[in-house]
Amino acid sequence: MVKSKTVDKKINASRKVMRKELKRVKKKSVAQGSEIAKLRIEVEKLKKKKAKSGHISEYNFFIKKQILSGLTFTQAAKQWGKYKALQNKNKRRPSAYNQFIGSQMRLGKTFLQAVALWKLAKAGKLGKKGSTKTITKTVVRRITSKPKIKYRTRTKTKTVVRRIKSKPKIKYRTRTQTKYKTKYRTKTKTVVKRIKSKPAPLQRTRRVTRITRPGFDVSEFKRTIESSSISKSDLRNAMNPDDEEIAFKMVETYFKEIARLGFKRQLTLDEIINAYFYALARVKRKGIEEVEVMQAVKEAERK
Repeated sequence: MVKSKTVDKKINASRKVMRKELKRVKKKSVAQGSEIAKLRIEVEKLKKKKAKSGHISEYNFFIKKQILSGLTFTQAAKQWGKYKALQNKNKRRPSAYNQFIGSQMRLGKTFLQAVALWKLAKAGKLGKKGSTKTITKTVVRRITSKPKIKYRTRTKTKTVVRRIKSKPKIKYRTRTQTKYKTKYRTKTKTVVKRIKSKPAPLQRTRRVTRITRPGFDVSEFKRTIESSSISKSDLRNAMNPDDEEIAFKMVETYFKEIARLGFKRQLTLDEIINAYFYALARVKRKGIEEVEVMQAVKEAERK
């Protein structure tokens, strides 16, 4: 069993190798077949004659030219024969070998490959498959070449005079030109406007009703006042104190509050006097304000 497995492996390996070789040979044969087909097409093209062109031939053009120059037709025909003989003697046409080699080299072949293909085509073995063996033989021949002419150039300077107008010279002349420049001055204008003082806000007079304690008789109070030795002026002064007294009491209460709260520890005499006059002015002003308010209310009611 072991031997049979190894034999099968060897057979499979040999089959794979044979398949690869067959593929390689097929590729080569296909490539050679395509090259041979191209060569056959080229040979057929060379064998074919050139198609006649639709224009006037060289013979007709030559004969026409000779007749126009003054010769007869027979004379022109003789001249044509001489012309062709000279042309054949001097002209060298390429041989079939040169044409074949040139066409192969145009297709991309080397010179040695083209020569080998020419030999196969000449022997009639161009379509047959086989290996070609090329033997190269180098022959050295010394050919006397014609002398090569080299031309030396000599520079010869030739002066050509061209008249070119030069740019005009600029002469500067000073010319004074007065240019006025405006200057602006700002002038501040003071406008005095007289604005009326705003009228004092209207204050409504309100009536305060005081409720007396029960058991207090006003008539008895009047009798006691009339029967007592106090005069009416003293009573009025007691009931209606002066402005100075009111101001003094206000300042006194003010300083008591300061001492109680501890805002200021020391006071100068000027500060005390100023406080007194300020309180007096406020008391006097209060009476004036009440009068103005009453007048304004009356005027408003009239309107």
